[in-house]
Amino acid sequence: MKMKLLLAVLIGALAVGACSKEYGATDMYASQAPAEMSEQEMARRNVAGLQYDAGAMGASDEAAAPTGNSGAGGLDVLARSKPDRYLIKNATVVIETEDARAATEQLTAALAQVDGYVSDLRESVNAYGNRTVTMQIRIPSDRFDQSKMQVETLGKVLNKQVNTQDVTEQYVDTEARSRNLKRTEERLLDHLSRAGVLEEVLRVEQELTRIREEIERLDGQLRFLADRVAYSTIAITLQETAKSEPVVPAQSFSTGKVFSEAIRSLVGFGQAIWTKVIWILVWSPVWLLPVLAAYAGYRRWRKQQAAS
Repeated sequence: MKMKLLLAVLIGALAVGACSKEYGATDMYASQAPAEMSEQEMARRNVAGLQYDAGAMGASDEAAAPTGNSGAGGLDVLARSKPDRYLIKNATVVIETEDARAATEQLTAALAQVDGYVSDLRESVNAYGNRTVTMQIRIPSDRFDQSKMQVETLGKVLNKQVNTQDVTEQYVDTEARSRNLKRTEERLLDHLSRAGVLEEVLRVEQELTRIREEIERLDGQLRFLADRVAYSTIAITLQETAKSEPVVPAQSFSTGKVFSEAIRSLVGFGQAIWTKVIWILVWSPVWLLPVLAAYAGYRRWRKQQAAS
C-alpha cells in the first residue's frame, strides 16, 4: 500500500514538472516573439502609414484644389489649351474719362462676359471733386487683346504700356523636374514596402520627406506660372477730366475779418519786437562792458591822431 502511494506521488510530481516546463517555454516564446518581430512590424506599419499619407496627400490636393481664377484653375486652362509658348502678358493703361465711376461699372460688367475679374480696386477724390479709380483686372490670356481694346474705348488714352514675358523654358524645366521627382517617390515607396530593417526604413523615410518637400515647392512654382500665363493682368487708371473752376473764390469776402486779421498781425509784430528788447536788456551785462571798452579805446586813438 505504501509502495502504491509513493508511486502515485512520484507520477504526479513528474506531471506537474512537465506542465511547468511547457508553460515556461510558452512564456519564453511569447516574450521573445515581440522582440524578434518588432523591427519587421514597425517597418510594416511605417510603410502602411507612408502609403496612406501619400494617398491622403493626393486626395487632399484634389479636394483642396481651388476652382476658378487660381493657380489650379490656371493649370486646368493650360492643360486644355496646350499652348506652344508660355507667355505672361501684362499691360498698363491710363485713361481720361468724364465719369470714372460709370466707366468702372461698364468695365466690370464687360469682364463678366470674358470670365475675367477685378483683383484690386482703389478710388480717390481730390479737393476739386475729380475722381480717380485705379484697378487691376485679370482676364484669360486668349482674351487679352480684345479686353485691352475694350478698355481703351472707355475714354482718352493718356499712356499705354504692354509687355510680354516668355517663361516656356522655366515652365517646361520645372514640370519635368516635378515629374521625375514623383517617379522617384514611387520607387522609394516600393522599396520601402520591401524593406525589413528599421535603419533602412528610417533612411528611406528621410529621403521621402526631402523628395516630397521638393515636389511641393516645384508644384507651387508651376501653379504660380500657370496662373500668370493663363490669366493676363491689365493695370488701369481712370482719371476724370478736370472740371472748370469758378473765377471768384467760394468763400465770401469779409472786411471785418480782414481788419481783425491785420490787427492780430500788428499785435504779434509788436510782441515780437518787445520780446527782442527784453532779451537785449537782460543780456546787457554780457555785451555792454565790451562795447564800452571798445568805445573808450576808439576815443583814445582819435585823441592821439588829433595830437599828432
